[in-house]
Amino acid sequence: MNLREQIEADLAESLENPDDYGLPVVLISPDGEVQELNGQVLYDTKRVDPETGLDMIIPTPVVTLRRSSLTRIPLAGEKWAVRIPETPSSTATKTTHAIERAPEEGKSIGFIRLYLKKAVQTP
Repeated sequence: MNLREQIEADLAESLENPDDYGLPVVLISPDGEVQELNGQVLYDTKRVDPETGLDMIIPTPVVTLRRSSLTRIPLAGEKWAVRIPETPSSTATKTTHAIERAPEEGKSIGFIRLYLKKAVQTP
């Protein structure tokens, strides 16, 4: 097994293991297909403030998932729903988000990042 294959295999522990970073994530595809798995959920994102050029932390969740655990991978432009825990607890209430921008793929070592925004229900 080469190093990249070993890293991908290790994602089962580093991203998915509920004893480490793994939190329950539910992906719902545009046609209603549901995938329930564990992944890393970060609740804040670092961005550069365009006015000051300084880093700022904003409350934008990012979900990192192991590509090989997905039965279908979100593509740029598709409208997916993503349910994540409100807090970093596997038992927390899940809230629904939408994918905010094109997924960021780490094909070299087998993961995908989804940048989320809170879903807004329309009447």
